[in-house]
Amino acid sequence: MAIPSSGPLSLSDIQTEFGGSNPISLSEYYAGGGLVPPGTSGTYGAVPSSGTISIQNFYGTSNISYITATGGTITTVGDYKVHTFTSSGTFTVTSLGNVDNTVEYLIIAGGGGGGNWVDNVCNGGGGGAGGYRTASGLAVTAQAYTVTIGGGGATQGGNGSASSALGITSTGGGGGGGGAHATGNSGGSGGGGGGYSTSKAGGSATSGQGFAGKTTSGGYNGGGGGGAGEAGGTDSPSPAAGGDGLTSSITGTSVTRGGGGSGWMNNYAVTGGAGGGGASPSNSGTANTGGGGGGGSGASPSGTNGPGGTGGSGIVIIKYRFQ
Repeated sequence: MAIPSSGPLSLSDIQTEFGGSNPISLSEYYAGGGLVPPGTSGTYGAVPSSGTISIQNFYGTSNISYITATGGTITTVGDYKVHTFTSSGTFTVTSLGNVDNTVEYLIIAGGGGGGNWVDNVCNGGGGGAGGYRTASGLAVTAQAYTVTIGGGGATQGGNGSASSALGITSTGGGGGGGGAHATGNSGGSGGGGGGYSTSKAGGSATSGQGFAGKTTSGGYNGGGGGGAGEAGGTDSPSPAAGGDGLTSSITGTSVTRGGGGSGWMNNYAVTGGAGGGGASPSNSGTANTGGGGGGGSGASPSGTNGPGGTGGSGIVIIKYRFQ
């Protein structure tokens, strides 16, 4: 029960809220000293952790504390802090609270690169989106957590790199099929199969992190890379479309990430999956979305061959209540 913000206030009122034994000394109630949680604030601002302290400092205070932490770019959404990492770093829990010591997280790996063309008619498959993992209620402790942001897969159908934080790892997206490697790679989401005269399989996905890439039907068009929300090639025009990603409001704004890259169809550009998937031919996945790269062209509108696009880098976002 919070101490009133005005009116009579005694040492015994402070003791009732924060604990302690008789005889009572005001010096026992410095913030962070064992009885009063670090960062405690009231009507007249923060309770001091050293120096001059008075009864007035405790008006409007309460013996409720939450997580405090550092790392990444920190924003505030209502009663929550949001730490966003677009490059590798450290999330440090500097102190725990006495109410809620859990966090919500979104961890997306780097997307797969789009597959290259084989010759003048055989086209590259789209790269699969980076693995997409999100949940709430994960308990943390007071320690430093390493945050790793996975890079996007290189052209020629390279797989994306894993992202990790809080002991959770998301798998890099599978590269799209093409060139000497016509089958899509497996990954967080699978890469699309390369365009070839025989059917080429799309890559499989990691359970709970994404969807498979599109298997080609034996034509020369590349298959779409899988997205975080659906398999590659599920939308028109099939089979080349990249799978759409998923939408999250962890930052306080609704954002779609984890789109698959599109495969290339001869003389017909195809948009990537919603959420950063690269369009074909040769467009890269959007940075910090885990989007897959677009497939390379064997017969582009300009009459030149093009490599697959690179995958988009990943992202880590951590959210917790701070007041």
